[in-house]
Amino acid sequence: MIRLKRFSKDFKEETVKRIAIFFGFHSALVSGNENPNYKMAEETLNEWLKPEHELYLIMYEECTVGFLHIAYKGSNVAWIEDVFVDEFFRNRGIATESIRIAEEIIKSNPAYTAICFDVVPRNAAALKLYYKLGYNNLSMITVRKELYENKRDKKEKLLGFEFNY
Repeated sequence: MIRLKRFSKDFKEETVKRIAIFFGFHSALVSGNENPNYKMAEETLNEWLKPEHELYLIMYEECTVGFLHIAYKGSNVAWIEDVFVDEFFRNRGIATESIRIAEEIIKSNPAYTAICFDVVPRNAAALKLYYKLGYNNLSMITVRKELYENKRDKKEKLLGFEFNY
């Protein structure tokens, strides 16, 4: 059974480790270097504990296996900002069910009419999952200019433009 449990300080250390691994994974998508930064992870956790955020532990049976972070950024849109499941527990439908539970949490406030995700284009597994769950509307696109070496060697055409990712 999968459920979401509100974060409590009892889980701080293991959550900071998971956040560091999560950011390390994203860093490695472009640079190839998966170097967890625990100081940055702890700062991030503090941000996620502010009133406009909700942080949940993902529980599988009675084990904590990840986290899910919701941010309320506007009057009618909520963002499922971050979903992380420990590698050993992946491909069991845990993230899928966690997102569905988070959707119900968000829907419980009728002011929210939409849910968004930010997703790194190189994270194909996440893109496939979100698309499968009905996240198929483009809302906002982040463009980026590298100030130094551009390690983004993949290209994609979108709306008549070619972008590196």
